[in-house]
Amino acid sequence: MATDNNNSKKHFWGPWGISGLLWRTVTFLVGGLMICFLFSLLNKPLNNKEFSKLENPAPQGWDTIVYPQDPYRQAPPDIRRDEPVKNWGDSIPDVPELPSPRDNRIPPVNPSDTSRVAPNPVDSLSTIVADELIVFFNSQDLKTDMTSFAQQFKQHYPSIRYNIVYYNLNAGTMLLGVPNNELVQIMNALPLKITGIDFIVTINEVLNETFIPDDSGFRKTDYDEYYRLIQAYDAWDVTKGSPDVKIAIVDSYFDLTNPEIGERYVDPISIPTKTTYVLPPSTPPANPNELGGYCHGTHVAGLAIGKQNNSVGCSGIAPECSWIPISVGDQMTTFNIIEGILYGIYRGADVVNTSLGRSFYPFSNSNPDLTHVPFEEQVDYAENECKRIEQLWEYIYKVADEHRCIICTASGNDYFLTGMDPMKRRQNIIKVEAIDNNGIKADFSNYGNLPEENLNFSTVAAPGVRLWSATPVACVPYWKLIEPEVGLKSSMEGFQEMSGTSMSSPVVAGAIGLLKSKKKDLTAEEAINILRLTSKQTDSVNHIGPTLQIRSALDATGGELLNFDELMNNHDMIIGKWKSTYALKIVKEESGEKIDEAWCYMVFTTTTSGMIEFHYINQKELLTAPLTVKWHKNSIEILQHGNATSPNGVKLNKDDYLCKPNSERLLEATTVRNGTERFKFQLEKVY
Repeated sequence: MATDNNNSKKHFWGPWGISGLLWRTVTFLVGGLMICFLFSLLNKPLNNKEFSKLENPAPQGWDTIVYPQDPYRQAPPDIRRDEPVKNWGDSIPDVPELPSPRDNRIPPVNPSDTSRVAPNPVDSLSTIVADELIVFFNSQDLKTDMTSFAQQFKQHYPSIRYNIVYYNLNAGTMLLGVPNNELVQIMNALPLKITGIDFIVTINEVLNETFIPDDSGFRKTDYDEYYRLIQAYDAWDVTKGSPDVKIAIVDSYFDLTNPEIGERYVDPISIPTKTTYVLPPSTPPANPNELGGYCHGTHVAGLAIGKQNNSVGCSGIAPECSWIPISVGDQMTTFNIIEGILYGIYRGADVVNTSLGRSFYPFSNSNPDLTHVPFEEQVDYAENECKRIEQLWEYIYKVADEHRCIICTASGNDYFLTGMDPMKRRQNIIKVEAIDNNGIKADFSNYGNLPEENLNFSTVAAPGVRLWSATPVACVPYWKLIEPEVGLKSSMEGFQEMSGTSMSSPVVAGAIGLLKSKKKDLTAEEAINILRLTSKQTDSVNHIGPTLQIRSALDATGGELLNFDELMNNHDMIIGKWKSTYALKIVKEESGEKIDEAWCYMVFTTTTSGMIEFHYINQKELLTAPLTVKWHKNSIEILQHGNATSPNGVKLNKDDYLCKPNSERLLEATTVRNGTERFKFQLEKVY
């Protein structure tokens, strides 16, 4: 029977025979290898050079500098002490799913390790630790919930490739180790698989310091303009801070041998090691980037709390407040920063400063790609992306609010919308932009004041260009090499200039320390309202917040409450300026729609007459009206003459105020309009 070749099965190598088979095989193998190579190029993590925000190689002569073998060997024993911090990172016994106390350490992260540090798979804008997930517990019983989480986690993921690498019972935090290629999948699955526990799980981003080191780092400038711009001199006439007020600085390292910052510190901690040792490394910095990390924390601390009248350096804004050094070293991840903030909160900090932020690699101030991202896309990103990380930060800020701790953070130096960083979207934190000594936005500063878009990621602006502050003495020769023309006097060893929103933020943190020194229980909401009310808009073009005015803010921060019985015995006590204990809501009479909020001030020049002032917080209007005081046996009437008006013609309907003692015998004012009681408030002394 003949074979029908048209219907027979043909092999792919026919009609070439065995030689054709070999040739085709080799071709396919080479082609496959080329495809794999190209695919790897398209999908590989960015290398360290692409990740480097300040790609700044060491200048010639760097390796010839003699770095002291142990630069802190002569430091006092309490500064060199390297002891475990008590009551931080307690263990849960008899839970095999959790690491043992000996192994319970935060794993170090090397930014150049591209097997672990990679672009964020969610948005590709930031970098992350690709094999770690953060878990934060919102719990009243952390021991029970963390134990249950660990047990459920290992039930669902029993393989040794999935594990709990670290947990902190005091902070309610946990780090999970997972395979890189399953990171997002596990992050999304855990809230569905683990039940009965209130927690948030998200990726662990790599952050960075928000500073720009000035090459002329030691040319001391005249700081008179800087201090005058923000009313620092006038503020110090009121207070230089109280030792009872603690300002926590979460940053890289702290040279506590520097006389500017080596006093008034309490409860120091290195977050990665859980020890009291916060000094910079004893090994020389490899390049200018690493040098910046050695110096950043010391410089930031000096701006907030630096000593005054010691004949060196300059002065911090709150030179008599206490402070808490919280070092994260070179381990600047979301997890470490969160642990640092929580440590400060739980150690009684009144203010926490974080001059750190998201790393938008490969975009940066030196790479203009990000500035070319359309503004509409930045807005969309800020409003809709990275919501899980934003939720994590919301949890942290809620803890701060519960402890009456105020968070100050640098807005960033990438010249884009501050809200691109999910750490900086909440309204109950103080976000600080940088200005120069003329009050104009620094060219590098992020921005966020966009009322036309109904967006406000700005709180306040402060000087951040070439600010003089402390630096480790051992690093001085390296800074001199970067700027050969430096003419540094010997008395100035250990000081330098830096620029960045990193420098602006501690200026504001120091100012909040002064406000807290006047009113210890000041809340974040109250502080933010005071800043918005009293700060001065010095740059209305570049979409930044108003410039900090410290003395005005102190004047607006209430002090002693008015005791009703003492006032009735001595009417002269009413003379002076008083403010409402909270901002009053201003609404439309017809609809009740909120227009603004306003602080109410009553200024009495005699025991029977005065003036009422309504300071609108957002619209910056000032409305006034005359007052008359009538004294009765068990009450006081404060009568307003006509509507309160502003020079721009804004009007607020007339109210009267009936004052009586509350249960604590403090004066309480009830607002009365047309015979109807509306709301109550107390009066705090301004001056």
